[in-house]
Amino acid sequence: MSSDQMSRREFAGAAAVAALSPFVAGSPVSLPVPARGRAGALRVTDDPSALAKSLAEAVRVQYGDRLSADDLATVTRQIQSGLERASRVRAPALDNGTGPDAVFDAVRSRA
Repeated sequence: MSSDQMSRREFAGAAAVAALSPFVAGSPVSLPVPARGRAGALRVTDDPSALAKSLAEAVRVQYGDRLSADDLATVTRQIQSGLERASRVRAPALDNGTGPDAVFDAVRSRA
């Protein structure tokens, strides 16, 4: 193995650190998303959608004994924010022949 390639053990360690990094700083914090006035921009709604409420209810059923009312409200807001972002990602119409913007290549170039 050449010196510029990562070993399996190094890769596993890096993947573990990346997976745990959101939890190192403590509890997750809900960051406010600014509302924008132009059309098609991300907006924060005070009233979550029915889907967000349903998903939050599923979280409450599974983890309700460990969550306070404020925690559940935060989870509901985060779910709603995620649903809004997902709808923005799906919004642009793509033709069947539209290729990806970037192509992943797992082999490192030898420069």
